[in-house]
Amino acid sequence: MEKSSKVWLIILFAVAVYLLMGIYADFRKLASTLKDFRWAFLLLLFALTTTNYLLRFIKWDFFLKRAGVYLNLKDNLFVFFSGLAMIITPGKIGEIWKGWLIKDINGEELSKTVPVVIVERITDVLGLAILSIFGVLYYKQGVYLILVLLLLFLLFFAAVKSRTASTWIISKLETKMGKYAENIKTMHKTFEATMESKGLIGMSLLSAFAWFFECLGMYIVILGFKESLNITLATFIFSFASLAGAVSMIPGGLGVAEATISGLLRFFGSAPATSVGIAIIIRLGTLWYGAIMGMSVYLVFRGNYKNKI
Repeated sequence: MEKSSKVWLIILFAVAVYLLMGIYADFRKLASTLKDFRWAFLLLLFALTTTNYLLRFIKWDFFLKRAGVYLNLKDNLFVFFSGLAMIITPGKIGEIWKGWLIKDINGEELSKTVPVVIVERITDVLGLAILSIFGVLYYKQGVYLILVLLLLFLLFFAAVKSRTASTWIISKLETKMGKYAENIKTMHKTFEATMESKGLIGMSLLSAFAWFFECLGMYIVILGFKESLNITLATFIFSFASLAGAVSMIPGGLGVAEATISGLLRFFGSAPATSVGIAIIIRLGTLWYGAIMGMSVYLVFRGNYKNKI
């Protein structure tokens, strides 16, 4: 009941966000703008978003194996795509659910799988930061957000890699965790294994490549509204808005990502109705498409795991 009420709260919040966007854009102008959108482009956006997911699945599988967790392809696809249902949680932290799914399938401890989810999320943020930084350097917008995110990553990386720092942190956590103290050591070992420099850099670059497909989707949507913004600008707007939504810790970045997309589009010359229309379509083809896909995969295929899940 509690989980159901949280879902309804997120839905109500989303409705409120889109109502406010409609008021800002003027509902009649927004409806007219959406009517003129070339809706076949939405199918292309879905395809580009799916490509992003498939590339990020490669990254997910890489980190799982680094952590010593092995699933067959069918089970791993089920876990990864089911986890997309949690992208509407704050900072996508709900994707930790993937750890519970793995535990139900093969009994793997959460102390080995939860760090994988966290490192995968870190590389998502790094990938988006890589894409954003070119726009930040060119358009001189949002430099402080990128710098703060990079600083936080470097601090976390240093804490994991430094024997002195990690030993101190682990000892402090052990005194508070009691019988779960051993899990802290396992988590640290998993972080060390998954945050090996070469692999982390490679997967962050793969992440940037994967997210570029959704940036390309943004460009396609802009074309669908018969606007003429270049692909560099589209990449900057989408990646920066995604970062802003992620760090806001608001479920799914709702309101923050949409406002950032429409606000930047307005800054670069789009009309209010067009900027809001683009934001709505891009979020439909990325956020909501992913959440619906994830829940559908889980509901359709969980029967194959009924004795485990």
